[in-house]
Amino acid sequence: MLEPFVAYQTAEAVRLAHEVLLGEDWARRVDWEGLRSKYKGDRFEEPGEVILQTLDRLRDGWMTLGFPEKKVDSLTSMVRVMREGSYALRTEENYVQWVVRLMSHGDLATDVPGISEAEAFLSDLAVRSGVVVATQKQALNALVFYLKRVRGLENVDLRNFRKVRESKRLPVVLSKAEILRLLDASAEEGRRGGLARTYALMLQVMYASGLRIMECVRLRVKDIDFDNGYLVVRQGKGNKDRRVPLARRLEEPLREHLASIREMFEADRVEDIDGVFMPGAYDRRAPGAGTEWTWFWLFPSPKLSIDPRNHSVRRHHVHENGVQRSMKRLSEQAGIDKRVTCHVLRHSFATHLLEKGRDIRTVQELLGHESVQTTMIYTHVLNDPDRKSGSPLDDL
Repeated sequence: MLEPFVAYQTAEAVRLAHEVLLGEDWARRVDWEGLRSKYKGDRFEEPGEVILQTLDRLRDGWMTLGFPEKKVDSLTSMVRVMREGSYALRTEENYVQWVVRLMSHGDLATDVPGISEAEAFLSDLAVRSGVVVATQKQALNALVFYLKRVRGLENVDLRNFRKVRESKRLPVVLSKAEILRLLDASAEEGRRGGLARTYALMLQVMYASGLRIMECVRLRVKDIDFDNGYLVVRQGKGNKDRRVPLARRLEEPLREHLASIREMFEADRVEDIDGVFMPGAYDRRAPGAGTEWTWFWLFPSPKLSIDPRNHSVRRHHVHENGVQRSMKRLSEQAGIDKRVTCHVLRHSFATHLLEKGRDIRTVQELLGHESVQTTMIYTHVLNDPDRKSGSPLDDL
């Protein structure tokens, strides 16, 4: 194993040779800064050492907040529990952030927080911070996890706090004419190729199948079933799988897209890039599965990146922020005077299915809703083709 300083210099030399002098395409796609930063600290030989290095870095940050040793130790234990449980990195970051905010609430020098401190913090979110319901629920889930799994408290019943009043807001829905204008704008931009073409295809898939944005970016090659005409959403909200329809008009564009990313996949294999990220502990149960074509991302990023957990060089899926920026730009080009986000495509999918006469239970299953009451909100935004429930002014 090379010493960190030698490895750092070697990585820089390789970058200069292949990216600057030879101008090779693969070198431009590598996250060199992330690769070099891997060797700025201690050596990484085993996954356990990577976790220790991560915890040391986190502990230093928490100490700068003025936390006493007990609080820092408690946060360290929380990260260990989540790493050992193979929680998603996004979940880990969100939960730790909420617990850090809980520990910063009130006197920093106090002992680790318990149930009463958690309830006071949740009430403060509602009264002083004015957060929305979803934000308070996310904080509640994080604190319950901390109190049960980290503190080891048996009876965690957080109910004595001020709850945010749930508002009844109708979803923003695009008309079919607006959807057509949006798709035309995306097709026009997609002719530029590259990421613009990928984003345009993703927007079509989200509307055609009613996907959340993260469900779309996490699709893999094996999730497409052309013969039976459906996509499989893996580990959606609530950690549930479901099948959604695959629009016939998207079959040819998706086949062309698969041929394009197959070249990227083959290039990664030639360059011996580590396989894509695998869910849970699947890569330990089936070593090498991450290098198989079926597990490759349907919408891979054109750039390689550093896995923040084990510092290996991998190809991740495209970032959702790029898709959201593309959606905002295209909606403006299409002349849509509404607050349009990627989630609006999912709202429009559900509403247009109900307008076609699909029953509410079917739409509920396609959306992956736990309760039909959640799906019922779309019945309030259905268009009335006969205008029978219009304004009485029109009857004068």
